[in-house]
Amino acid sequence: MPRDVSLRDFYIRTFWGDRFYRSLLQPCDRYLVAPCPSASFDGAEVPLNKVCRVADARHPAWRRGYDDLGFPANPEVFHRKIWEFNQALFGLRTLRRLAPGAAALGIGCGHEELMYFLANRVQRVVATDLYEGRWIGGESDADVLEHPAKYAPFRYREDHLQVRRMDALALDAAAATFDFLFCLSSIEHFGRLDDKRTSLREMFRVLKPGGVAVLTTEVVLNRLGRGVQYFPIATLLSLVREAGFTLDGVPDLQVESEFAAAPLALPMDTFVSPHVILRNFNTIYTSIALFLMKPPDGSISQAIVGDEIAAPLERFRYGASIALNGAPPAVPAGGNFAVSLSFRNTGDATWFADGSTSHIVRIGAWFQASDGRNVTGEPQRFALPGHVRPGEAFTISLPLMRPGEPADVGVELHVGLVKESYFWFRDKGIADCVIPLASD
Repeated sequence: MPRDVSLRDFYIRTFWGDRFYRSLLQPCDRYLVAPCPSASFDGAEVPLNKVCRVADARHPAWRRGYDDLGFPANPEVFHRKIWEFNQALFGLRTLRRLAPGAAALGIGCGHEELMYFLANRVQRVVATDLYEGRWIGGESDADVLEHPAKYAPFRYREDHLQVRRMDALALDAAAATFDFLFCLSSIEHFGRLDDKRTSLREMFRVLKPGGVAVLTTEVVLNRLGRGVQYFPIATLLSLVREAGFTLDGVPDLQVESEFAAAPLALPMDTFVSPHVILRNFNTIYTSIALFLMKPPDGSISQAIVGDEIAAPLERFRYGASIALNGAPPAVPAGGNFAVSLSFRNTGDATWFADGSTSHIVRIGAWFQASDGRNVTGEPQRFALPGHVRPGEAFTISLPLMRPGEPADVGVELHVGLVKESYFWFRDKGIADCVIPLASD
């Protein structure tokens, strides 16, 4: 075992790795539905109740979701989580649920792109979660309640979106309130099987008759698959029907043989693409989407169905000016110094300064040698003095230490801005401030 690999990592790679699975488990295993080549799926037909497939991206109406939700439509990059959003939007359009007068409920939705998109289409969106900050990337951080715009990927009608802390097992809403709801990759985290059953019954209760619940979760694909966070299809369908929902036909569980032949092993292949079929030790799984119908009852409070009114996607424009105050400092190698800089927000998006670490804007500073080497590593971060709204400016002094490079090696200080967990401003075409440092 290499010295730089921990014992834990060694065991994970040995017993979760492909070699162990292929030699000892795969001979006893099989897919529950035989995979087929991607090319065999009809690109002009995408069923609503189905598992994730790369072939779905060949459908023009399905692909429209990339633009609507602000996702990059890169054919070389495919992720099942983005598939879930696109499939949800595709199904809502197919079922004519994006009517201007509709009311929608998001359950366990953090700050998902879909809730901002829907705010631009329907009358009211109530986005809910526990907002306890337990998930990677700040998805469920509590400050979403205070500043939902901080996480918005594009402009949205702020008066059409309400974000609330709410338990999915006890929804704080009257019966027959919403025309449709969405719960994407959340129900598998709701605890025991009885808890998941309770959450589905709550979804049924708050929907109007004729309403639709869009549900995505993770479904087991193989005979040996187990795990409380993954649903066997029979269990999932049983829970859905116990809650009172109906489902149009049997969900399509057929996956593509190209990806079924080598499912991505977690945690080693977390960032590998196409991210479609995964394996966690003995469980092979992928995402599934279900469109659950609450039967109409002839009452006057039927769910609204109607035509969507399209609206253009308006991305936020990030802009900044960064200027040095005074002359560049002369600093000896290894010496401490401070540099005064003025910043102005020249874009149309607020720079949020506090709350969760995710999505806040901070100042980043690093040093580069004259030969192009980064001699800092990860840039040093500095907090903004407060939220900076469009047109506002501030001045700040950054305490720094010059790297201990030889006197004959030139050093430049680079200062830029970063929206944490999202992008560096230079990636948006905004130049860093570059300050040459003279030796004292």
